[in-house]
Amino acid sequence: MRRGRIDYRMARRALLRDVEVGLRSARDVCDAHPDLVRAGRNVGEPTEDDCPICDAADLRLVTYVFGRQIGRHSGRVVSRNTLGVLTKRYGDLNVYTVEVCTDCGWHHLRESFWMRREAG
Repeated sequence: MRRGRIDYRMARRALLRDVEVGLRSARDVCDAHPDLVRAGRNVGEPTEDDCPICDAADLRLVTYVFGRQIGRHSGRVVSRNTLGVLTKRYGDLNVYTVEVCTDCGWHHLRESFWMRREAG
């Protein structure tokens, strides 16, 4: 069960507006860490959206999970399809989804939420 979902679209729009009016350069916001770009390219899930900076169709979603019970796997990239299984196995998880353009390096936190193991 998802709880406490935080959507970062407003922060994304504000950042993109800053780029549009020249308060920030595209170079400032296209600085994704090489590991994030690699994760996007190799295990990221495709989106139907184009990159808001370079218009490439290479915008991918990378999902990370964190939790006490998950141990050394905390902070790993996972498929969104496995979140239910992971929650059943490990209990409560904190999930972060980042969008990343594998072409220009744009990245932004898209959402975060808790996955809670259902009682019973």
